[in-house]
Amino acid sequence: ATIGIVWQPDYYQGQNRWLRNIANGWEISPLARLHSGSPFTVTNSLDANLDGNTNDRAHLIGDPNIGGHTLNQWFNTAAFAQNPVVSGKPVDGNSPRDLLSGPATHTVDLNLARTFGITDRVKFQFRAEASNAFNIVNYSNPSATVNTTTFGQIRNAVTPRQIQFGGKILF
Repeated sequence: ATIGIVWQPDYYQGQNRWLRNIANGWEISPLARLHSGSPFTVTNSLDANLDGNTNDRAHLIGDPNIGGHTLNQWFNTAAFAQNPVVSGKPVDGNSPRDLLSGPATHTVDLNLARTFGITDRVKFQFRAEASNAFNIVNYSNPSATVNTTTFGQIRNAVTPRQIQFGGKILF
């Protein structure tokens, strides 16, 4: 789900014209994104079906959903076996495509903008933007290749907070 709003708080009505001009006229735009985990397929790491690719599906021998989700073991790795390469005989894995899902991601992007009048026809707009403004740690999918040292482990996170400032002249 994606939720976005635009808010222009113009509440300061005091007597000080400079303070009123500085406090009012800003635009605040948060954008929240909430995503369930993305699906992934457990692969074999060998070309057991003799098609020239090593991204063949692994053999499912148990329940991959037993146990909790941790960074060191996101799914039950004992539920998968590597298909052997048999000379002249293609062997396909029986695990379904996109059988498992990775961790959910949650981010809030934030935009702060203000347009200042220079003349009647020329304006200057200042912008401050933050992607993942609250620096929420969102993890990537786990390694899903059987018989690798990181099989079932989450080793990476997606982009941390990034802040940028900009300005443009409108005429």
